Amino acid sequence: MSRPVKKTISTLALSASLTIGGGLVSVAVLPPPTAVAQSSGSSGSSGERRQPNDVEFGDDHVDGPLVVSVIGDLLGVGISDDIGLLIGDLGIMAQIGEGEEFAIIFGDSWRGPAFGQGEWMSPVGVVAVKNPDGRIEILRPLNEGEIAEQLIDYSHDNGITVIPSDAINIDGTLYMQGMWNQGIGNVLCTQIWKSEDNGASWESVGVTDTSYMNGLGNLITWEMGPDGYVYVMSSEFKRADDVYLSRFRPAQIADRSTWEHYDTRTGTWSATFAGTPILADDVSAGEMTLRYIEGHWVLAMFNAETYTVEVRITGNITDDWDAVTPAPVILGGNWRDPQDAGNFAQVYGAYIVPGSTIGNMDLVVSQWNTANNRRYMSTQFNVTGLDESFGIGTDVAAPQGRMAPQTVPQDRVGDASVLGVTEVEVTDQAPEQGFLGTDLTVVPLQ
Repeated sequence: MSRPVKKTISTLALSASLTIGGGLVSVAVLPPPTAVAQSSGSSGSSGERRQPNDVEFGDDHVDGPLVVSVIGDLLGVGISDDIGLLIGDLGIMAQIGEGEEFAIIFGDSWRGPAFGQGEWMSPVGVVAVKNPDGRIEILRPLNEGEIAEQLIDYSHDNGITVIPSDAINIDGTLYMQGMWNQGIGNVLCTQIWKSEDNGASWESVGVTDTSYMNGLGNLITWEMGPDGYVYVMSSEFKRADDVYLSRFRPAQIADRSTWEHYDTRTGTWSATFAGTPILADDVSAGEMTLRYIEGHWVLAMFNAETYTVEVRITGNITDDWDAVTPAPVILGGNWRDPQDAGNFAQVYGAYIVPGSTIGNMDLVVSQWNTANNRRYMSTQFNVTGLDESFGIGTDVAAPQGRMAPQTVPQDRVGDASVLGVTEVEVTDQAPEQGFLGTDLTVVPLQ
């Protein structure tokens, strides 16, 4: 969920229990520390950047055939005031209804203008479209009413929070998978919900223990394939693992024990998890989106190994994904310099916007300045040139990209540290503007 610096947390644990999906789950509860932040930024629908804790955005980032532009922040003062939601991260998306509207589902979010101010909600959703200028425009809350509300009924007591992984629309029913966390990266179990009213209300369809796939099925992304299977790419929620491939028929969605897993050694599918990754080379998988676009499988992923949001494209879901050279579209960086695709500090998340094409793709990614909480936000980027980069639309069948992966020093590799937050009273004072004056140092989860 973020790329924070390592924090020291008390090891004094309390015993507690949590009722999820009708069952009682025992958990170890750590006393939550004071709030630490994620990111925020702003560009109103008119293009004016109006949020008090705004950052300075840089120019387009050009790398070979790729041109990557910052479009603007999805939430903030002057953007989403009217629905009572100003701060949030992630932003998984799925088409809803018959027109161009789509759902955006955020992770940990607050009503106030800064991280931790006001009511803590996760997940929370909105209905949006892309306006004629190509910018995502929020129309209304996903729930009924005029104010955005938490989509799942539970309390954030003892630091419990539900982090959404992905959503999918299957024949008009919207499904969402999420991870119950006791501190970010400490997954208690996962759950799938469904909505038959375009996200206004949700009901559980299944809970899965973290022992499933040895935890490597906790963080998922899914997409309907042309053969009627829903294909799933997954990893553990620690930004330290490989990516695995599974599939299921829509009727199997509630029972993950019936899902089939791909064995890359034999090229076969089985309900028994073989533990063979579909993507492993130079990868520590973070949040990701798998989508089937223009006859190609597209995977956008935050890769903590390279501190980069990467895009991979290939023709068949069971292709050798390690042979696909990724296009590094958004590079992690520092807070001293303007923020753009070539320098986007503490970046995480990678979500493809509905309606994207390979040649003109929009992505939503997040930032969290964990040193001072001045930046916690989901931001829209536009990427053109992926078709040329991957040789798509030419006479040359070239599934591999032509972009070399970005490498970074080991001390800048990302993680998902266990953090706690506390709600505070909303004030009129927004976090002061400015950047961290030193390079970011991040460490892996212990």
